Amino acid sequence: MNVEDGVPLSRFTTVGIGGPATAFARPETLPELEDALAWAAERELPVATIGLGSNLLVADDGFDGLVLKLGGELAKAEVDGERLVAGGGAANAVCLHRARAAGLGGFEFACAIPGTVGGGVWMNAGAYGSDWASILERVLVVDGQCSRWLDPSELGLTYRHSQLRHGQVVARAEFRLTPRPENEIKAKVAELQALRKAAQPTNKRTFGSVFQNPDHELTAGRMLEACGLRGHGIGGAQISPRHANFIENAGGARAADAIALMAEARQRAHEQFGVELEHEVVFLGPLELPA
Repeated sequence: MNVEDGVPLSRFTTVGIGGPATAFARPETLPELEDALAWAAERELPVATIGLGSNLLVADDGFDGLVLKLGGELAKAEVDGERLVAGGGAANAVCLHRARAAGLGGFEFACAIPGTVGGGVWMNAGAYGSDWASILERVLVVDGQCSRWLDPSELGLTYRHSQLRHGQVVARAEFRLTPRPENEIKAKVAELQALRKAAQPTNKRTFGSVFQNPDHELTAGRMLEACGLRGHGIGGAQISPRHANFIENAGGARAADAIALMAEARQRAHEQFGVELEHEVVFLGPLELPA
């Protein structure tokens, strides 16, 4: 297994922001993944996994540890009866294609989530009224000590959250799906993709939804829109003019710009609505929102 030094993580994030990783590896099999984790443990390096980098904000200083990007066997997806079996690095789009071709429904909502299976488990990703927890059967999680299968209750899945932490890698996941005619799956996917394209800045560089929707009559996006934040920018980052719960890289944006925008958005939401917004985007490296 080849370990690279100083790889710029901006190349692997959808928003195009992030400094270098101290070490970077692309394991393609379970033994290679276990070797990579053992390598990091010997050097007492923290470990983080990136999928498509679609829900990730990496610090400008980068990440002082080992970053893993799963490939090969760990990024494949196949259907086994009414189960979808996928590596943690498998793209959601590939999984949806496999399920649709096999006439299995239940994964359609993932067409709105441009990430991987492992990332979906990590944050219990969801959209349009469904989420990973509703279809997930079990997950193979690997860390520096062992590999073990966990079911959804052991993962602690709640709204956009799991109990997994950096250093725990989703190597494989199994989903229980339901037979559905392929034409119905195609129609549902087309409907959801049209909704997403109409509402979100899908042609811009973003890291997806910034904040979780609060327990409030307004969504995070509507709340920030009411605060007059659409199009507001700091440095090279701006809050999307189309959807206020997205931050766009308008050119040369830094993580510091995005953090400053997030801090201002949280402050305004708190002042106007009394709500403490919680960020949905995952931070990697020395990043923190002001209290």
